[in-house]
Amino acid sequence: MNRILLALFLVFSQSAVALKSDRDQTLKVEADEVEMDFSSGTRIYQGNVSVHQGTIRIIADRIELIYDGEQLETGIATGDRAVFRQRPDDKDHDMVGLGQRIELDEINNIVTFIGEAELRQGGDSIKGDRIIYDMARDRMRVLGDTESSREGEDSEEVLQKEDNDRPKITIQPDEPGVTNSEASNSSSALVSEPSGSSKAYVGKTGAPVFATQSVTGVSLGALTAGSPVRVLRSKDGWAEINAPQGVRVWIHGDYVSANLGPATVTGANVNLRSNPSTDAPSVVLGKVSKGQRVLVLSVKNDWKEIEAPADLNVWILSARIQPAKDLERWEKDWRRSLGAAADG
Repeated sequence: MNRILLALFLVFSQSAVALKSDRDQTLKVEADEVEMDFSSGTRIYQGNVSVHQGTIRIIADRIELIYDGEQLETGIATGDRAVFRQRPDDKDHDMVGLGQRIELDEINNIVTFIGEAELRQGGDSIKGDRIIYDMARDRMRVLGDTESSREGEDSEEVLQKEDNDRPKITIQPDEPGVTNSEASNSSSALVSEPSGSSKAYVGKTGAPVFATQSVTGVSLGALTAGSPVRVLRSKDGWAEINAPQGVRVWIHGDYVSANLGPATVTGANVNLRSNPSTDAPSVVLGKVSKGQRVLVLSVKNDWKEIEAPADLNVWILSARIQPAKDLERWEKDWRRSLGAAADG
């Protein structure tokens, strides 16, 4: 298959740690296959994908770029182990990040490495199940089992550690005194094991998930290859599923206690939406209860993007999943994924 080289005159916006010259460079994406949906702002590159822009380089099996008009908002790189490399300002060494999934929040300058996550710079490295790197403030949070090594001290690296030597960032709660304009009085009754559901895995290429049965609809993220999913029903080439990780939804910022990382829902039965707005085409996908723990991934105006709870119903193309043959193994994989999400 002929490789496709795209020279896109778009830049990663306002990245605080990138060399300033990166912002003025042409963004080049090279891949075996390209799928562009201009109506939804989604562009998917598959097969030996390579991204170059100044000192930035990303290598992955698949990259999904999501735009709002001409503004790049989110990039999702997946693969056996995707690689993100960049030269920070005033540093002598590249920052190299690895993970089975890499999520780039261009609005808030946050990169999240998920699955066998690792960050390296110079002689220093740190590993974990998930690493959330706030580029603007040069801070990181490592979730799950961690391992770190260091060859000499780097006084410029901002790492806050607890007594058990696990790195973290300090999350400041929002100010109290919000209204209930986006909360409702109805209850959210979501069953953990719906009757008639079946068990499956995402195929080897991974797959995007959507709010509705349409590839031109709102994308709610992408699931990595091998992710366990619970299939609720199938219809017209689509499957309605639950997924323990990888689905992103929006909640009004007044009802979440933090701006990044683990947070608590402060409102009663708060709507989860497909878009950061109450206006169409935003739709209500489900609800979360007061006191429920969530993971905040990004912020846009008055809204916060969070990892969706595992019992939220979303849609995926049926061709992108395959039935689980070993149900006992699927149960273990499902519980493991739920545990990783809870650690967040």
